[in-house]
Amino acid sequence: MGPHEPLRLPLLALLFGALIPLLGSGCGYSSGFRAPAGIQSLGVPIMDNQTFPLRRGLEVDLTRELKAELRRRSDLTLRAGPEGADAVLFGTILEFRQGVLVEGADDEVQESGISIRVRIRLIRSRDGAVLIDRIIQDHASFSNLAGETIDTARAEAVREIARRIVPQIEPWESRGD
Repeated sequence: MGPHEPLRLPLLALLFGALIPLLGSGCGYSSGFRAPAGIQSLGVPIMDNQTFPLRRGLEVDLTRELKAELRRRSDLTLRAGPEGADAVLFGTILEFRQGVLVEGADDEVQESGISIRVRIRLIRSRDGAVLIDRIIQDHASFSNLAGETIDTARAEAVREIARRIVPQIEPWESRGD
């Protein structure tokens, strides 16, 4: 045992004692959803659908999935519109595209893909401040050979873009109230 050996154990205990509270606090990181400061209720009106050609019902499906995702990941009180909400999340479906990814030898479609692009804007009700303004895009593919359809791919893409929207409304830095 060398002259510095007796110091190692107390030094290690002190080091771990200092690190444990930091690990417990997560150093500011949280695995759960965190709404912007002062937002406990959120209005989520039906999204605007600007797709061309018009994909009817897409706005209803995406709004429903977004609300379901917010209920799963947050404790926000959700409202259908701006009345009584601390903030309102407006969404606009900008684009829905379907395209062929793989064709067979007989020009039969074997795999297709869809792409959805959505603009979200989070507006604080009390002063109309724009807290977030972002465009989010997601893709999904489906195989006709595997029995998948545009409807199954559309449903998956809608679920996935709803999952991607929720973390986008979390604040990344402190924004003044």
